[in-house]
Amino acid sequence: MSFERAGNAPSRSDQTTVRRANLGVVLQQIAGGEPRSRARVAAETGLTRGTVSSLVGELIELDLLRETGEDQRSGRAGRPGLALEVSDRVVAVGLEVNVDYLAVCVEDLAGNVRYQKHVHADNRRSAFGPVLNRLARLARGAEKVIAAEGLISAGIAVALPGLVAAESGRLLRAPNLGWSDIPVADEVSSRLGGVPVRADNEANLAALAEHWQGVARGLDNFICVFAEVGVGAGIFIGGDLFRGSHGFGAELGHITVAPGGLPCQCGAVGCLETIVGQEAIARRAGICEDDKRRARNVTRELVRRAEQGDEAVIASVAEAGHALGIGLASAVNLFDVDAVVLGGCLGPLAPWLVADVREALGVRVLSAGWSGCEVLVSEFGEGAAVRGAAALTLRSVLAEPWLVAERSISVRERVS
Repeated sequence: MSFERAGNAPSRSDQTTVRRANLGVVLQQIAGGEPRSRARVAAETGLTRGTVSSLVGELIELDLLRETGEDQRSGRAGRPGLALEVSDRVVAVGLEVNVDYLAVCVEDLAGNVRYQKHVHADNRRSAFGPVLNRLARLARGAEKVIAAEGLISAGIAVALPGLVAAESGRLLRAPNLGWSDIPVADEVSSRLGGVPVRADNEANLAALAEHWQGVARGLDNFICVFAEVGVGAGIFIGGDLFRGSHGFGAELGHITVAPGGLPCQCGAVGCLETIVGQEAIARRAGICEDDKRRARNVTRELVRRAEQGDEAVIASVAEAGHALGIGLASAVNLFDVDAVVLGGCLGPLAPWLVADVREALGVRVLSAGWSGCEVLVSEFGEGAAVRGAAALTLRSVLAEPWLVAERSISVRERVS
């Protein structure tokens, strides 16, 4: 689609707006597939070759595009054009606070992870201040790597386990952390010298990661379940993240599947989270607190025991799969999506629960005989949310490429 406009003597502000829109059109066109020539971009977007050539030059100067060689697929007579692809110099920093770990990830615009670190920590026993201090140290470590490799940082975002007001970056409530009304984005920003920071719900960002570079790439309608201690979901409808009227939609972990069941940290009883969360699975399997502390990573301990044929673990995981299937079936009946993605701890545990999820969907989804709903397993595991935090910034770069220079200067000057 072309954003060029006809007319007599457009104003300078109009020209700037149109040019910026066209920069995004060209960058997204190249980022969305294989390398292509300027001529091919012009043919696909409807922009003139001269306009595309000028825009490409600007995007190359911003280190967002690079020339890779001759394009042999143009189908045109004459000398082949130089192929263009997204540069790997522009990166974003993703951060994550979870109940039992902190994480950082640096990902480039081409989808490559350039740096990552995962630190075990029982954050339920800490006030938010010390936790965010540690998170800021992880961010500074990432920025040092970025500087050492000559990369360009486009921004920072944080994944959080709870209700998040994404526009302000405020964590409204995180039951499993015991935190309420914390301006996380501002707090992290202040620890990093004022660098702008964004924040969003972890499950939303996990879904974003799957849509950006994961198993849901190319899908417009899907549900991504992200389970650790808590259970959340991110829902894509029509290619966009569904948030609901107030931004708090898709709290799958707090739908009731067992009335009169176990109490949940949210204050209700019988929530899906009380059956599907990794600690709920471990508790039913007889894994005690001392065992969990020694294992440090509960999911890996569950997988290890399941692989060894531990019947209690296998039965507990299967129970989680059955409950998850029931919850997901209700969501699929509501939203009529093409697929569900199992992420977080559910990815590694998929061999022992995916059959139960598929069975429940087959029996309980009204349209199962006609439309079907594929069950996909994330390859990101518990790294999905932090990668989604990086993707949040990278997607904004594709939409507003002209802001890269301003953002990168801000991050380089203030983070040290």
